[in-house]
Amino acid sequence: MNIDRFGQRWLAFFAPAPALAITWADAATEEKARRKWQFRILLWATVGYATFYLVRKNLPIAMPVMEHDLGIRKTQLGLFLTLHGVLYGISKFANGFLGDRCNARSLMVVGLACSAVLNVWFGLSSTILAFGLIWMANGWVQGMGFPPCARLLTHWFPPKKLATKMSIWNTSHCIGAVVILLLGGFLATRGWRLCFLVPALIALACVVILWFKVADTPSSKGLPELTENEPGAKNNPQDDFESDLVRHVFRNKYIWLVSVANFFVYTLRYAVFDWGPTVLTQAKHIQIQNAAWMLAGFEVSGAIGALLGGWLTDRFFGG
Repeated sequence: MNIDRFGQRWLAFFAPAPALAITWADAATEEKARRKWQFRILLWATVGYATFYLVRKNLPIAMPVMEHDLGIRKTQLGLFLTLHGVLYGISKFANGFLGDRCNARSLMVVGLACSAVLNVWFGLSSTILAFGLIWMANGWVQGMGFPPCARLLTHWFPPKKLATKMSIWNTSHCIGAVVILLLGGFLATRGWRLCFLVPALIALACVVILWFKVADTPSSKGLPELTENEPGAKNNPQDDFESDLVRHVFRNKYIWLVSVANFFVYTLRYAVFDWGPTVLTQAKHIQIQNAAWMLAGFEVSGAIGALLGGWLTDRFFGG
């Protein structure tokens, strides 16, 4: 196979969707089409990212059973989680650059499909080395989930509505966490391998749906892009990307403040989520299904807080 031709096809797959030349009958028809696509994008971006959780946060619910069946120590399980988290963070940062420049649908489905395949491989493995390498690789491809979602929301929703819409999308974290906790609690009693194989099948089915349901940008559907004056999001020229990145991101003190705050929020959240099932089953002697329901309540409360925070931001703090 011609390598140059293969490379061109691969780059074309991730290229932003081309604009379609469609003439709408009137402004009302155009607005109706935009609202339809906004609802669709919000729905499937939420479902898609929730599905990422099914193949990312299934290890904590399986850990107590794996520890018992395979004789794996907590230090080894903790190392899996730590290396996974480090690579996930690096990948999310690196793929943020890619997510700004490529087709959001392609990036999202490739990341989810790869994660599903790695979960199948993990569920069929039995050695410490295989577990570690596979879960580290899973951390990397999981970092391909958030950047396309951020691109989709900022391209489809104007700034004055973005905090509310982002908070609705943000419940995907909690939805995915609740689903995998309850599903994993049920599956773990029937074998820890099912905690990886069943979510992987669900993720692969979601990949197919996302491919047909998600659109990259409004222009890819013949709709005008949001602009700063319409009102909407500012679209910077491609040749000004680097300077905008330095000025608006790396030199933006608010970005750093939010990042530091988010670090501590996630330290607490992941401590509860990753080790909650083990602590509740082994230290408190609670059955795994009941432990899953208790942690699901923690995530439901988080969803309520996310929605309230988004509404307050748009309503009282100007976005």
